[in-house]
This record gives sequence, C-alpha cells and structure tokens, in this order.
Amino acid sequence: MKAWENKITFMEIDKNKYLNSKETMKALKVSSCDLMNLRIAGKLKFIKKGNAYFYEKELMNK
Repeated sequence: MKAWENKITFMEIDKNKYLNSKETMKALKVSSCDLMNLRIAGKLKFIKKGNAYFYEKELMNK
C-alpha cells in the first residue's frame, strides 16, 4: 500500500457532522483569526485533516 492510499480525503469527512472553516466562520459570524483563537482556547471541538480543520456541527447550535 502506498502512503497516499492511506490518507483520508475531504470527501470521507461526514458532512452531516462537520463544517469546514469557511462554513464555521459564517455560522458563528467570526473572522478566521477569531476562529483560530477559539480553536486554540479549546472552545471548539475539531479534527484536522492535512491543512484543513473541520468543526463539529452540533456545537454551532449552542
């Protein structure tokens, strides 16, 4: 198995459970810098795939 065959792609992320950074910024009405600060402070649950962050959708309703 080659290394690239083992990587998880964006399409394998459950879109019903996670939002990407752009969608999260729009839902929370925050800038990219604010989003980063929330992530660093541990106020948002996220997963990282490559250089992309995906945030749990259920947290957007709180």
